[in-house]
Amino acid sequence: MSSAVLSADPAIACAVCGAGGLTEVRREAGGHALLGCPRCRVWSVFPPPSGSEIEHFYNAPYYEAWRRERGARERMWRRRLRLLDGLDRGRLLDVGCAEGDFLLAAREAGFEIEGTELSGHAAAEASAVTGALVHQGNLGDACLPAASFDVVTIWHVLEHILVPGDTLREARRLLVPGGRLLVAVPNRWNTLFSAFYRIARGRPLHLYDPGDREQHLHHWDPASLRAALEKHGFSVEWLRPDPCALGAAKQAVEIAGKVHSCLAGEPRTSAMVARARATEGRA
Repeated sequence: MSSAVLSADPAIACAVCGAGGLTEVRREAGGHALLGCPRCRVWSVFPPPSGSEIEHFYNAPYYEAWRRERGARERMWRRRLRLLDGLDRGRLLDVGCAEGDFLLAAREAGFEIEGTELSGHAAAEASAVTGALVHQGNLGDACLPAASFDVVTIWHVLEHILVPGDTLREARRLLVPGGRLLVAVPNRWNTLFSAFYRIARGRPLHLYDPGDREQHLHHWDPASLRAALEKHGFSVEWLRPDPCALGAAKQAVEIAGKVHSCLAGEPRTSAMVARARATEGRA
């Protein structure tokens, strides 16, 4: 599977911005390649798993680890809610809402909530726990009316789905003009985290393995996240480290990563989050 062959195949287009001319930037486990987009700089797994395989990953056992971390995750959601400070408490849609923990926190903060979730198990659990309307499937499957939300949140979802560009485009359609999108993704420019991982595990941090519990199909840096948002009708207000570390060791590494981020002028932590405004007159 050479870069030249992959680049010449017209069927391969960037799943984020639609550009062609993707080239292989590195090779991962199982013969999978990471293809880099020349326009938006996202790296994507090729060949990707099928849609049915992706849905199968996120069954009931996947969420058992989340339940064991519930206390730490509740604190994480409260940190993320602070990223919405200054926004009016209107209608909020959480894309990929899992079992509904953030939806609960958002409702307690004064938002009117709704969610979408690919996993049938998690969608049913979120609906039961929150009493809110939770649509099972990808965002586009919900067929929601345009300009019906003031805030859309997408917490660590874009890296898991086949076509993130479709999700960003649909999120823009669903937001009122001037509405806000908050989107968090892993950051492949996580210099210190990668170094500590190599020291602790004795091997480099890989980006994809078909046996991973977390299937990350797309890999972003600050420039590629900004480019993706601007491509799909958003103006980025800020881009900063995502406060998502749970354990004490990871939080210590992230503190060092935040210092590095300040020196670099952009996120160098293991994950990053952007807040963006839906631009006027474009849907």
